[in-house]
Amino acid sequence: MAHGTTDKEFKDPYNVFYFIGLLLALVPATLVASLTMYKVLSGGHF
Repeated sequence: MAHGTTDKEFKDPYNVFYFIGLLLALVPATLVASLTMYKVLSGGHF
């Protein structure tokens, strides 16, 4: 039982860091995509 608890405690922070890393990787891509879409839409209108 104690070994399983240690395993879970080790796993949780790793998941959090993986999630943060995923967010950090997605944010610039999302920004670039939205900026590109905005430029395309603006270019199409004007």
